Amino acid sequence: MKPWATQVMGLLLLPLAAHAGDDYAQQWPVHLSRADAGAYQVTLEAAVYRAAYWRDLRDVRVLDAHGKPVASVLQSGPEAVPTQMHRGDMAWFPLPVASVTSANDWRVMVQRSSNGDVLAVRTTATSPATPPTTAGAAWLVDLGKDSTRMRALLLHWGDAGQALDAGYRLEGSDDLRDWRVLDPQVRLVQLRNQGQELRSNRIALEAPPRYLRLLPVQANTTVPLSGVQAEWLDVIASNPWQWQTAQAISGPEKNGFNYHSEGRFPVQRVALQMPANSSVRWSVLSRDTDTASASHTTAKWTSRAFGWTAWQLQDAGKVQVSPPLDLHAVITDRDWRVQVESGDLPATAPVVRLGYQPARLVFLAQGTPPYVVVAGRAAAQMSTDAVEPLLAALRARHGAQWVPATASLGAGRPRAGDAAYMPAVAPRDWKTLTLWAVLVLGALVVGGFALSLLRGKSNPAAQ
Repeated sequence: MKPWATQVMGLLLLPLAAHAGDDYAQQWPVHLSRADAGAYQVTLEAAVYRAAYWRDLRDVRVLDAHGKPVASVLQSGPEAVPTQMHRGDMAWFPLPVASVTSANDWRVMVQRSSNGDVLAVRTTATSPATPPTTAGAAWLVDLGKDSTRMRALLLHWGDAGQALDAGYRLEGSDDLRDWRVLDPQVRLVQLRNQGQELRSNRIALEAPPRYLRLLPVQANTTVPLSGVQAEWLDVIASNPWQWQTAQAISGPEKNGFNYHSEGRFPVQRVALQMPANSSVRWSVLSRDTDTASASHTTAKWTSRAFGWTAWQLQDAGKVQVSPPLDLHAVITDRDWRVQVESGDLPATAPVVRLGYQPARLVFLAQGTPPYVVVAGRAAAQMSTDAVEPLLAALRARHGAQWVPATASLGAGRPRAGDAAYMPAVAPRDWKTLTLWAVLVLGALVVGGFALSLLRGKSNPAAQ
């Protein structure tokens, strides 16, 4: 093949070479807790923060088995993790039926403590009348100050062999004065037939008020109630603080010390390990740039806190230290500095520890599993996945206790390596380049024909 033809083929193959480094630096396999969930959440490990290129973690994504991104969103803050359902005994009090159906003759007096707990219920007569019938057929239940957590009410009664089918109206109140109907028809059922038992004693609740009362729908209804329990689902915050030790890179320098963080951790706290029996007042500063190619030394320091006293005291064999500094903000800078305001500058750099709460990556089960989490790509673009509205709608429908299924990360391994951190090359206009290549090639062909004709005319012997 002629040299000029080889060059033309090289131009045509350039688009393929342009995508050689268009990948992520690292990847981690995702292990799902269950295979049938529609959404999962995975907590980011420290290695993911170290591999990330962008401050906003736009280059942390989830890919399916074919390398296609799936819809995902990063969430920060405490993680809501539901625990198992719990049961507990609730305070309950019998109410005579006449006291809730004929207020003109009978008055219910409720004794409460300072925090609202019902202590006693007394019924007093306001005029001579027939005493209230069926004492204990209606009930008042105090769910306590955490009533909105309750998910169900369980009623227990004696005489397990008695046939029972009673209807009740469930009402609720926040102050024992104004009542509203929560369920107009609650059925309490207990039936036996040929050794089989049908029992219905559970009343579903949805964010109920503190006080409930059950009133019989039909007259002469008697249920020998013996106890009332409530079911609730504990929701706890589970996102413990993680700590990374910053690397001391210089100092003492200008009455302070400089440090470097290996990743873009969402730092919210700073802890300083001081020498024994010392106390120094510090200022805390940080700086960073958004691109790896820029020099960090040219960036200006930003003050994050001042007047912070860090100390350590050893007394009678016990070591006491100052509490961590709360920055009241999320700082993703890589460079940190502690500078003395008052006190003696330590001879060696104190140990600086950066505290953060790892974010969670919530993704939808799209594409083909298995999935991988990838990080580290200079050419990454901002994601526009609409996952957050879906999650908000699910929490509004199922309550704050709803959370996606959990997933975890396996051992990481390189994907594209350091090549993924190279800044993206400006896209080429291949249509224009191809057109020019065709024009140049055509010009070369025409020139070749013209040169052949000129050579033929200048050679008479060939005629």
